[in-house]
Amino acid sequence: MMRREVVIFNIFSLVGTLGLSAVLFSYAAVPEEKRLAASQPQPMEAFSDVDLGPDYGQVPVMELVGYYLENPPVKATGTAPVKRHFGGC
Repeated sequence: MMRREVVIFNIFSLVGTLGLSAVLFSYAAVPEEKRLAASQPQPMEAFSDVDLGPDYGQVPVMELVGYYLENPPVKATGTAPVKRHFGGC
C-alpha cells in the first residue's frame, strides 16, 4: 500500500513539474532574432554610451577601449597575500 502511494506521488510530481516547465518556457526563452544578434560580434560603434556615474557621466565605448589599451591593468606583485578569516565558533 505504502509503495503504491509513493510511486503515484512521484509520477504526479514529475508530471506537474514537466507541465509547469512547458507552460513557463515561453516566458524564459530568448527570441530567435535576439539570440542570433547576440551570437555575432558587434562593432564598438554599435554600443550605446556607458554611464560611469555622476563623476564621469556618459562615456563612449570607443573611449573606454582606448583607455584600456593605453593603461592595461597591472597585477600587483610583491604584496602579502590577503589573510582570510572564516567565522565559526
